[in-house]
Amino acid sequence: MKKNLNKLRSDIDKIDRDILVLLSKRAAIAKDIGTLKNDGVIYKPEREASLIAKLRKLNQGPLSQASVINIFKSIISNCRALEKKIKRFFFRPARNF
Repeated sequence: MKKNLNKLRSDIDKIDRDILVLLSKRAAIAKDIGTLKNDGVIYKPEREASLIAKLRKLNQGPLSQASVINIFKSIISNCRALEKKIKRFFFRPARNF
């Protein structure tokens, strides 16, 4: 049993490394897409909805549809953030003069 557990954990470690490599490739492509967009529109809900619909059809488990959607929405959101520099604003109390 112990040998099987170690083998399974090793398999998961390899898969995690593969996923990270693929996520990095996806993120680099998303960043390139951001440089090519001329209209300045980063978020296109119809594109995201179409992608999610395709993934739902491809999903055969064991992850639930909700899990797959949640995972990919996170991936999409994080990659979208690379398409454009995020402006940060800091609020501070007004100074009394």
